[in-house]
Amino acid sequence: MVETRVRSELREYIIATWLSGDGRGFADDTDLQQAGVLDSFSTMALIAHLEQAFQLQIEPADVNAETFRSVESIARLILDRLPSQARG
Repeated sequence: MVETRVRSELREYIIATWLSGDGRGFADDTDLQQAGVLDSFSTMALIAHLEQAFQLQIEPADVNAETFRSVESIARLILDRLPSQARG
């Protein structure tokens, strides 16, 4: 399932990049900004990673606190941007 792959890729990247490989207490609905994971610089790095990993373009209008609040909300954005053939 594409959604599972997207969430897994997101979680793995965030845990490896900003949580020193320790995903304890980290869930798909964890507020990334409140937890101190994402700030403006890390959000830009995440966007670059997502665009490369999923071969998509994230529009500036999509970059906001709600969209980048959690793995769940980011996964929704990615799934909305993937070409229909990539979604299965």
